[in-house]
Amino acid sequence: MKKALMAVLAIVLMTSSATAQIEKGDREIQGSAFLFTVSGITMLNLSGIYGYYYTDRLEFGGGPTITYMDFGFDSDTTLGLTAFGRYSFTARDKLVPYAAAQWYQYDIAPEDPVGFMDMAFLQVGGGFKYFVNEYIAYDVSGNLGFSLGGGDVCFFAVAGLSAIF
Repeated sequence: MKKALMAVLAIVLMTSSATAQIEKGDREIQGSAFLFTVSGITMLNLSGIYGYYYTDRLEFGGGPTITYMDFGFDSDTTLGLTAFGRYSFTARDKLVPYAAAQWYQYDIAPEDPVGFMDMAFLQVGGGFKYFVNEYIAYDVSGNLGFSLGGGDVCFFAVAGLSAIF
């Protein structure tokens, strides 16, 4: 019964006739989370953003990220920040693809010997919003990040739920 209910819900969400109605002045709130656990290591990441549409296709915003890691023998919590700009290729479809650039600061107060810039990444990427109704959308994106402190290149994928009002 549970599987049948999930299948019906998936079909309804995929076949709804909702389309985006993004306009200049709209605001967006998005939340996302992920949990990773393996061999006594647990990582929980929670993030939220607030964005403002300066045109019906151009959005700027940012928000906090909290990451909790438990190593079994120790734990650590970091507070990070994201600032972004997005250009949507359409503002009136069910599926709204976009290109993005962002600054991702994994930790705003890293401990020595790690410096602030070692935890900073300039990212480029893209994604899409899939609208389930006029105001709510799934948001999936991928970003390629370049460390500003001489570290490695990273890939960051995010899936979240957005509300546009």
